Amino acid sequence: MRSNTKNILVIHLIVLLFILFVYFTPTHFTFLMWNVFLALLPLDFALLAAKFQNKFMVLLFALFWLLFFPNTMYMITDFIHLQYISTALDVRYQYFNYSVLSAGIFIGVTLGVLSMEIMLRRFFKHDGDVLKWVCMFALSMLSAFGIYLGRFLRLNSWDVFTMPKLVWQTVQASMTDHMLTFVTLFAGVQFAILVIYHYGGRLLTNLTLDKLE
Repeated sequence: MRSNTKNILVIHLIVLLFILFVYFTPTHFTFLMWNVFLALLPLDFALLAAKFQNKFMVLLFALFWLLFFPNTMYMITDFIHLQYISTALDVRYQYFNYSVLSAGIFIGVTLGVLSMEIMLRRFFKHDGDVLKWVCMFALSMLSAFGIYLGRFLRLNSWDVFTMPKLVWQTVQASMTDHMLTFVTLFAGVQFAILVIYHYGGRLLTNLTLDKLE
């Protein structure tokens, strides 16, 4: 973990710079500051889960990670805000809007898949591919359901602690065909992203090792 301090600091610095940029620059997307911050939390929880050896602390941060992970993939749905700036790219100002929105979304999603990879290496380092595929699929389904609760029912991750009864009632009421369709589609999108990132990372590792041999 100590050897990765520089890497961790650089990632947090980029996130901070993006948040400051959005704050001081007139855009239609000030909500990105909060969304990117929430997307950073799963990475921090994953790093803490990887750092501690105490089983209780590991489990605690793993649960926090799972609870906040949907905030990362939730940002894919932020493309909906393009409707407020039109979809034309023939105006110079639109380049700016597209760049800011896309940067925020890609930063958030990247933080999410990075946190997932850390958790896989923490808990399934020596396990086979089948178990990892199952975990990534299950995570995609849970995350897609979390995204649905956030986008359409406007629930937040911390509502589990502040309004647990309301969350449970809302979850029960959300079991509709619309929810199932949304969850299925977005679970597929997330699963593809997680698998490509996971095996892409392994590809880079193998290429590096090949050069050393």
